[in-house]
Amino acid sequence: MKIYFRCELLTDVVLNQRAATEGNQESLDFIPGNNFLGIVAGKLYDELKPEENLLLFHSGKIRFGDAHPEQLKLEKNEKGKNELKPTGKRSLRIPASFYKSKLSKLEDGLYISHEVTNPEEKTYKDFHPKQCRTGFYIFENELFEEVRTEKSFAIKSAYDSEKRRSKDEMMYGYESLAAGSFWLFEVAIDDDVDSQLIEKIKSSLVIGEKRIGRSRTAQYGLVKISEVKKDSEEIPASIRMRGSDILIYTEARLIFLDEYGLPTFQPTAEQLGIREGEIDWSRTQVRTFQYAPWNFKRQCRDADRCGIEKGSVFVIKDGVLKEKSNEFWVGSYQNEGFGKVIVNPDFLQVEPNSNGKAKYKFVENNQKPAPSETSSNDPLFKFLTQQQEKEKNEQNIVRKVNKFVEDYEGKFKSDSFASQWGTIRSTAMQHKKKQEITNALFEDQEGYLVHGVAAEKWSEKGRYNALKKFVEEDLRDLSDKDFQSALINLSAEMAKISKK
Repeated sequence: MKIYFRCELLTDVVLNQRAATEGNQESLDFIPGNNFLGIVAGKLYDELKPEENLLLFHSGKIRFGDAHPEQLKLEKNEKGKNELKPTGKRSLRIPASFYKSKLSKLEDGLYISHEVTNPEEKTYKDFHPKQCRTGFYIFENELFEEVRTEKSFAIKSAYDSEKRRSKDEMMYGYESLAAGSFWLFEVAIDDDVDSQLIEKIKSSLVIGEKRIGRSRTAQYGLVKISEVKKDSEEIPASIRMRGSDILIYTEARLIFLDEYGLPTFQPTAEQLGIREGEIDWSRTQVRTFQYAPWNFKRQCRDADRCGIEKGSVFVIKDGVLKEKSNEFWVGSYQNEGFGKVIVNPDFLQVEPNSNGKAKYKFVENNQKPAPSETSSNDPLFKFLTQQQEKEKNEQNIVRKVNKFVEDYEGKFKSDSFASQWGTIRSTAMQHKKKQEITNALFEDQEGYLVHGVAAEKWSEKGRYNALKKFVEEDLRDLSDKDFQSALINLSAEMAKISKK
C-alpha cells in the first residue's frame, strides 16, 4: 500500500548536495526521503519495541520516498482573485536520455538517445543535441510541463560572543529551497505491516510542524506535512515498447553493492529486477552522485554513498521482469527512499520512423500569478511598492502646487512678500500635524495670517482667501506628511515668484 503526503515549506529549507563546508554550496532540488524517516524515528524510536523499530526503520518493508515538486495551477479563490493552488500531481526528474537542441528551446522537440539509430543523419546532426540533466516535469497526455523549484540564497556570518560582532573569516552562503512551495512524497508499506504501526507513522508525520535540513535551530527548515488522498494509479507504462528492450527509468536514486559489499556504478540486470537480461551500456544513460551522510546519533559522518542519480535510464536486452508491477524498488537503503524505478514509462516512447524523436511534446506553463499576489511578503517587493506610492504622492503634490502658482501668480508679485512665504515654510516645518499647521496659520486672533502686519498684507488682492481655499479644498484629503510637504513646496515656489 501507499500513503501520500504533501510537504509545505513554511520557511526556506537548506539541503546541501555535498558534505563539504567550504566552496559553493548548491541545494538539492528535491527533499530526500530520509528526512521523513528521521522525523518518524525521532518521534517513535524510544517508544517502540526493538522488533518494531527493526521492522519500521531497518527492514525495508516501509519505504519513505523522496518529495518532488508539486504542480500548481491558477484558480479563483473566494474573493475572485487568481491564486496558485496545488493539484496533487507529483513531478519527475527529466530522463537523462532526453536530448534537446543547444540552439533552441524545448518546444522544438526532443530526441531520445537510445532510440537514435542513425546519429549521422543530417536532421539529427543539425539539431545539435545536448543532454537534459535538471528540472522536474509532469508527463501527461503526450505532453510534459515543467514544475519549477524556486531557490534563494543568503550570506551568513558566525557570531563572536566575546567581541559581540561577526567572527573573522567565518562568512558562508546558504542556498535553500524557497518557502511557500509544495512537495509530494509517498510512504510505501508492505502488506504484512500491522495497521496500528501505520497509524503511528501517519500521526508522527502530520501532527504539528516539523523541521528538516540544515540550520534547523536558526531560521531554516520549518515544514508542515499533511496526508493527501490520491488514486493509486501508476505512471502510464507498457511491458514491451520496442522489440525486446526493457527500459528502466530511475525515479529515485539507486545504490547497489557488489559481491564485496562496496558501492558500484555498474549494477547487473538481476539487481535491476530483470531476469535473463543484459544491460546495453552503449545505449544506457547513467548519471552518478556521491555524498557522506550525517549520522545524528553518533554525531559524525558515515562512509560515502556512491550511486546512480535519479533520471538515469537503463536499456536491458532480452530480459524478463521479476515483478508484475511497472513500479518497484531495487538496491540498498530502500527505507530512506533509494531504489524506486519505473519500467517502460510512456514518456520514453518515440514517433514512428523518426530516428528517435520523442513522442511527448513540451508545453509551457504560462499560468503565473500577478506579482502583487505572490510577492506581497517579499522585502524587495514591499520596498518597491512603498517607493511607487511615494512617487505618486509627490506627483500629486506637484500638480496641486503648480495649479495654485498658475492661478494666483499675479497676486503675490512683490519683493516684500517673499519673507511672508518664508515664515509659512518655517511654520510648516515646525509642526508635523495638519491641524497644528492650520491653527498656526489661520486660527482666529492667534494665527500668523490673521493678525499684525501680515494680516494687512494678506488681506490685499484676496491673497488670504486664495490660500485658505487651497488649504481647505485642494489639500483636504492629504495625510499629515503630504500636507506638510505641499505647504513647504508651495512656499518655496511662491517665494521665487515674489522675488521676480
